[in-house]
Amino acid sequence: MKIEKLSDTQIQVTLNHSDLIDRNIKISELAYGSKKAQALFKDMMARAYEDFGFETENVPLMIEAVPLSTDSIMIVVTKVEDPSQIEEKLDAIGERPTHRTFKDPEEDRLTDLALMGKGSEEHKENDSKVKVRSLTYLFGEFDTVSMAAHRITPMFIGDSSLYKYNERYFLILNKNSKANVKTDTLVGILDEFGSRCPSTDLNEMFLKEHGKLLIPLHAVDVLAKYL
Repeated sequence: MKIEKLSDTQIQVTLNHSDLIDRNIKISELAYGSKKAQALFKDMMARAYEDFGFETENVPLMIEAVPLSTDSIMIVVTKVEDPSQIEEKLDAIGERPTHRTFKDPEEDRLTDLALMGKGSEEHKENDSKVKVRSLTYLFGEFDTVSMAAHRITPMFIGDSSLYKYNERYFLILNKNSKANVKTDTLVGILDEFGSRCPSTDLNEMFLKEHGKLLIPLHAVDVLAKYL
């Protein structure tokens, strides 16, 4: 575990493969408040206090996690003096997840996972200027996924898969090979039917481990053709 002090209000923690193995914890478990994740978080904060005097008792925290690889992760912990800073941050990234953290585990764990990877440059890029590697969308009903697939099938060529987790459906679209179709066009249509989630390795790993894979390949084509 490597802890660095970025400022008086912010630290950066890097966890590698050995750190996770020693604590018998999977990287996906950091996305929600399991007992092992809570224990790890307490260890991190205790180390930060011992090394840098970084006090977090009774202080609102913003926690951002960025996967560095399949078995390492960087966690940035920021002390928030003004709650409006959180609102500004969430407005800037276009998501409004719950207020839960490692310290306060509840249900609906993938909603917490929507925070993961928000600090990476991948999600700071403008979709209209940069080709996005993949898109991930959440839908409340299976019929809604099907309707969305019908709408985008004329303008999408590429791999796609469909997962189910906690009675919700997650459609992952990989790189679109359809010529002259901008990502913004797909996003505009999909936004009518579902909610966009960050397309991070951590999110996809979580779905693979905890979700049910309904359609492994060509999910958009299958949904549009048969449903």
